[in-house]
Amino acid sequence: MIYGDIEQSYRKTAELINRNRHQQEGGTPYKTLQENTQTEGIKLLDHIENKSRSILEAKGFTQDGACCENIITINSQPAILPEEKIKEAYERCCARHEMPEDVLKNPVVYEDPGKTVNTSIDDVNVKKQKEDREKCASAEEQKKKYVHNTVAHVEKSGLKYVLNGYGIKSVLCFLLALILHNGLWGDRFQFFTDGHTILNDSILKFFCWYKNIGIILDWYHLEKKCKETLSLAMKGRALRNKLLDELMPLLWYGLTDKAKALLEGIDETSVKNHEQLEKLIAYLERNKPYIPCYEIRKELGLRNSSAIGEKMNDLVVSDRQKLNGMSWSKNGSVALAAITALKRNKEHKRWFEKEEIEFKLAA
Repeated sequence: MIYGDIEQSYRKTAELINRNRHQQEGGTPYKTLQENTQTEGIKLLDHIENKSRSILEAKGFTQDGACCENIITINSQPAILPEEKIKEAYERCCARHEMPEDVLKNPVVYEDPGKTVNTSIDDVNVKKQKEDREKCASAEEQKKKYVHNTVAHVEKSGLKYVLNGYGIKSVLCFLLALILHNGLWGDRFQFFTDGHTILNDSILKFFCWYKNIGIILDWYHLEKKCKETLSLAMKGRALRNKLLDELMPLLWYGLTDKAKALLEGIDETSVKNHEQLEKLIAYLERNKPYIPCYEIRKELGLRNSSAIGEKMNDLVVSDRQKLNGMSWSKNGSVALAAITALKRNKEHKRWFEKEEIEFKLAA
């Protein structure tokens, strides 16, 4: 499973096993290997779920992560850097290039990295397997369907852990249990996302009782959204690029209101699709609480990107499950991803020997 299934197809892994055992005929069928791997992955996920529930209940939470005791008062103030340090970073930035003073008024705080748990979380979709390959499907049934797998990368002071599960809520329960189990209660919980409304709302709703929390909109996704939407909204590449040259510096400095004003003041004759332009303005308004001054964050050595989370999506799911022609059942996809995450966390030896995991952040 560890050196075969998560790296290559079940068929190739079965061939390798049978060749090494000199069983070219009558060896282990790849379907058996697939079923065993799926069973093991489900067993692992059940173990993580049960372990998480035990931890949550022991710490005064319900099994689904709701706080049921008065334990929220601990370190309720945000763990942020002192104002003097932020001003010093601003002055160093100004020494290199001119920066508007408005950036210091951005309400998005700068977290103290020594007291922060960084989490990149996102959904990964793979093609869903048809339940009945022989059945003639209708046009509606022929539409592509997907299996959703939520992956989270958790990091604190160089130590890390990868979580995966059937959805955002279950993975957030795992995350909270991991934080409690590792003694990180009271640290700031800093999330890095792609700006998806459902994801951001789910995080804020789940941790609504905790004040020391923040979300940062990943710069790459913000830039990509602006480029793609303005391509649809503006009349021609030249006008789009000219507008981007003015818009992106404003967003890099966290001046969201000025960026919106710029978009709202565009000459009507330059716009070919007003609906797309309105969508971008609404997107910026909706994500304003998560758009910091990226320049100062960079100067302070703070993270601006969810790239590590995107990389984990590839390593845990996409690299193995998104090859040409592949399709997956819900249990098959999530179970294989669980085995892959097990290896990433260096927990596989302990699991296969004792059927338990440490559930600890590690280098």
